[in-house]
Amino acid sequence: MPYWTKLLQLNQVLANPVLDAQVQAMSAWREALAKRQLPKHPLPRLGIDESLYLDLVMAGGDVKSIQTMDKMLRNFRQYFAYHYGMWSSVNLDLFQTWQSLFGPMRYLEVASGNGYLSAGLKAQGNSVITTDALTWTQENMTGRTPLVQTEALTANAALWAYGDQVDAVVMAWSPDRDINDAHTLHLMRRQFPQLLWFVIGERNGATDSQLFWSLARIQADRRLLKLNRQLPQFDAINERIYLIQ
Repeated sequence: MPYWTKLLQLNQVLANPVLDAQVQAMSAWREALAKRQLPKHPLPRLGIDESLYLDLVMAGGDVKSIQTMDKMLRNFRQYFAYHYGMWSSVNLDLFQTWQSLFGPMRYLEVASGNGYLSAGLKAQGNSVITTDALTWTQENMTGRTPLVQTEALTANAALWAYGDQVDAVVMAWSPDRDINDAHTLHLMRRQFPQLLWFVIGERNGATDSQLFWSLARIQADRRLLKLNRQLPQFDAINERIYLIQ
């Protein structure tokens, strides 16, 4: 049975308002992505904790169904990544807060994937140049239709081409087994130290190479505390927005 059909079926069987609120939030995300739009709000924490588990059992819930529902809730990122090519859980609330904190800027996005980050920054009125090597699109059908026009450039090539025309660089969910991000870090420091560099991912975790994180210097900025409230952790991956020096 397809993931979404099974999720709705289990939600109906277990009939719990806490679960229903999670599924409603997930449904809003799914509907937005299906329309090639950014979701409006962040996702709540997804899954069944110990307290909710006990409530469901006491209400007569089948243990196997509860465990299956928990697994499906916690795997929602894999669902929207596979079907819609979205990995970082960016949303409209995030970009509105981003704009209020950092103001209008000229952005260059590298390793943009399907361009969700660029789309959000553009929606706030910023000038955004979107680039990606696009090699992964040969293996992933979601890459055939990015949300914004994307120029086929590696991160370093994009910096050489546009680094002197922008105020900030953004990079989200760089692969964790590709050390090209460390090469980009070296180039940023050597040739473009004046640029702000926003990196979205999980430090020493699911994104970016270990070499990158070992070399990166994270810039302290109180604005990021407020910004990251719009990117709350909803699954096992604790993605954050960092300013990298």
